[in-house]
Amino acid sequence: MKKIDVLSVGPGSPAHLTPAVRAAAAQCDLLVGGWRNLALFKGSGQETLEISGNLAPLFATVKERLTAQRIGFLVSGDAGIFSILPRLEAEFGRENLVVYPGISAAQYLFAKLGLCWQEARFISLHGRELQELSPLLNKPKPLVLFTDSRNNPGHLCRLMVEAGIGQKKVYIGENLSYLDEKISEGYPEDFTEFSGSDLNLVVIIDES
Repeated sequence: MKKIDVLSVGPGSPAHLTPAVRAAAAQCDLLVGGWRNLALFKGSGQETLEISGNLAPLFATVKERLTAQRIGFLVSGDAGIFSILPRLEAEFGRENLVVYPGISAAQYLFAKLGLCWQEARFISLHGRELQELSPLLNKPKPLVLFTDSRNNPGHLCRLMVEAGIGQKKVYIGENLSYLDEKISEGYPEDFTEFSGSDLNLVVIIDES
């Protein structure tokens, strides 16, 4: 069985693909990923397989192809943070994966803000209840939140206001690295009615 390339494609813009990822992707016969990531390689000539819904049939197809083809899984940001990597390890074995790092959305946003992220805590809100976050929100170190359409910045900021946590600085990065990128800053009360992009990242910092 050939090894699978796990290709971290960065925050979204082609400009932030690393040369190593570009080179590895060019050697793959089949690229697997979400539509947004596959679009980065449109016209490159490889066969593509879009990730949507149930992963079991997709993994079965990949296993059938591995004996004869080099396959790359395209992963948003960096594979090491909130990605499909743990599922790939469970399915194919860590020894059968070659992981290529990329620029995560968090790295990108902190760089845009000119801030260090070495002490930040990272949390994905996908499938979580926001009430669980209250103890973390009261701590001084930066908190980075990967949001979803339900647990969005507006919902998060309303929770903070209701909990009396209104003194924190909030940064919201929307569509990071794309042409319509927008980075906003303020306090929880400023974003309780947030209605921006679903593709965003929230950073909460105690700047008092």
